[in-house]
Amino acid sequence: MPNTQLVNSAYKKLVSDIAGLYEGARRALVEAYWKIGQRIVEVEQKGEIKAAYGTGLIPKLSEDLTKRLGSGFSLRQLADMRRFYLANKNLRPAAKLGWTQHVELLKIEDTQQRKILERKAIEECLKRDEIRELVRHELVREQVAENLGSGSFSGVEKRCQSQYRSIEAKLKLGQSWLPSRKKISKPGLTPLIPIRGTLYTYRIIQPKLVGAGESELLIDLGFSCTQDLDNITDKKFKPGDIVVSSKDLKGNYSLRAPSPNPGGEGKGEGILFTYKAEVEKIVDGDTLRVVVDLGFGFKTRQYLRLRGLDCPEMDTPEGKKASEFVRNKIKTSDEIILTSSRSDKYDRYLADVYFLDAKGQEFYLSNLLLESGLAIRI
Repeated sequence: MPNTQLVNSAYKKLVSDIAGLYEGARRALVEAYWKIGQRIVEVEQKGEIKAAYGTGLIPKLSEDLTKRLGSGFSLRQLADMRRFYLANKNLRPAAKLGWTQHVELLKIEDTQQRKILERKAIEECLKRDEIRELVRHELVREQVAENLGSGSFSGVEKRCQSQYRSIEAKLKLGQSWLPSRKKISKPGLTPLIPIRGTLYTYRIIQPKLVGAGESELLIDLGFSCTQDLDNITDKKFKPGDIVVSSKDLKGNYSLRAPSPNPGGEGKGEGILFTYKAEVEKIVDGDTLRVVVDLGFGFKTRQYLRLRGLDCPEMDTPEGKKASEFVRNKIKTSDEIILTSSRSDKYDRYLADVYFLDAKGQEFYLSNLLLESGLAIRI
């Protein structure tokens, strides 16, 4: 019978040896790509081959290297190697990061900021996807900083109110709406098309399993909540039907079919999950904590993430400005209207949020942030 202690010791050494070989290969790959980028730049600077091939140098290299060595030398990959060398021309790349991690960091053009993120990635042992998220946050911050520095975002509320009314009118008439082609500072600031349904519009659903005494049909309230249809009305509705609820003076609920008029009130009745909600907290520029009134006496506390945009993180000056902007527009306990679509990877529901200002005018929060330069489209 083998000695267990010796076996364990031999196995640990095997793991250590393989890890060492892998790390060595990873470092060698990064070094090789840096040197490939260096050679491409050196040839370009000499001018002779570049003069012969012009802008076709990298395409020609890609074609010939792929024929000779196989995959790994696409146009994008060779361009990344060239950029990798230029970004680290005077300082060799960090040996503790792999190639794919370095490629993510290349998206940051500012050398000093890229080195800051590089150190953070090493210190916190971030994986590629985590570095990608870190880089995304930095790119959002950079864009918002540039927006705020341009000084071209005055008259925001008047412009946004006019735009929202124009969009709202077109949608009511059943017309399509596309963002104006007027000058916009950056593509990421293009206004969103608002999603807005009629309040308290639901779909009738049928559960897969029905126990004794349970209803065969349910009202889908959204946010993983349902209401027994038999408690509200008879069985004149079928699975898949869209219904709108109303409450009488005694607090009794009833359901009706949506209006058949495509240009009138019924226009938004095919859009589900539009509710009133009370704001509990402004978490940051694009996230709110709210208590949603689902109707039928049900309420749910949820984190809402504004659909289709990004604000800088709260640990940045730009993120604090975005958060303060929203806080100045929407106070705690204020009532908002929201249309929710789906949850994101952090289990926050994506939503379009509308609020009233002191004069009773309604604003679409997402476009107000975009027009203010405090957020970008995603």
